[in-house]
Amino acid sequence: MVGDSPGDRGDAGTNPAGDRGASRIIAAVQGIARKTIAALELSRLPLALGTVSSVWVMVFVARADPALEAVPAARLPLWMSLPTATVFAAGFLAFGAALNDFLDAKHDRAFAPDRPIPSGAVRPRRAMQFAAVALLAGIAGALPFGEGALLAALSLATIILVYDAFAKYVPALGFVLVGLATVASMFVPTPENSLTLPIWLAMSQTMGVGALAYIVGEKRPRLTRRAVLLGACGWLFWSAAILGLGVLRSNGELLPAWFEPGKLLAPIAIAVIGALILLRSLAGPRSPARGEQLLRAGSLWKSLVAAGWLLALDETAASAALAACALAIFATFALLREAGPQVADPATWRG
Repeated sequence: MVGDSPGDRGDAGTNPAGDRGASRIIAAVQGIARKTIAALELSRLPLALGTVSSVWVMVFVARADPALEAVPAARLPLWMSLPTATVFAAGFLAFGAALNDFLDAKHDRAFAPDRPIPSGAVRPRRAMQFAAVALLAGIAGALPFGEGALLAALSLATIILVYDAFAKYVPALGFVLVGLATVASMFVPTPENSLTLPIWLAMSQTMGVGALAYIVGEKRPRLTRRAVLLGACGWLFWSAAILGLGVLRSNGELLPAWFEPGKLLAPIAIAVIGALILLRSLAGPRSPARGEQLLRAGSLWKSLVAAGWLLALDETAASAALAACALAIFATFALLREAGPQVADPATWRG
């Protein structure tokens, strides 16, 4: 009997075609992972739930307020109004984020080369196309809520354009505009709303988280006392305007007659506890990555406060579902940020 030669045995032990197929599958998975991570970074979708949750609150407010029973947000079934509100809120958030990355591409090449555009994961033209599609989706999401909603949505688009064009380079103005973007988005479902306290609180959360993330992320230009004072004056002015509008629409009262004051406990308690937790970040290390982490934590905080408002509106099931969904999405995106880069660009081991 003639035995196999070593070369024959080696050829029999390998499968070049199978190896090439496996390599193509691995490369495809890595490509999908890279594109997914780039899309998430470009659209800021991990931050969307906080915005979406705040808009959802106003849909439920419209259904709870007897004076708003004729508005579209109250008449539409929830299976239609909530997805529509989601498309609106997520669309405008993605529009602002993609436009911001497009306008900042040159700056990011020097100071944030890992961003989607400077890293090459997304082409500038694709970013603008994405922004345009997101804006159209956001406007489409606002249309079912009526003409007043469309005006509020166009106001929101204007705020985003002004912010991305130049206001983000002026911290005091930028913080105020970010807060006003939250206000405009929450007025879309119910422009005639008289319960403005949730809008004021969400605006305050947005401005506060933005300021903390700016400081912790060590952004430039650095905050000065003058900038902080001007930002605080802007917050006071718009706080008076928003709360004053609610008082005007509620016959001189801060809360409308249909809302029980004792039910404020849940959202206010969650807001205070979350604020104290986030303020502790000032004592920790500071870096751009920490600033992004704080923004994601702030989005979770806004979602939990929104769940508190739903509880105050006697929407117990919706409140529990929103809180569970927020925690699950926060954990999922945290896992993706940790595991995603390893899948997209795994370490190469050398013997």
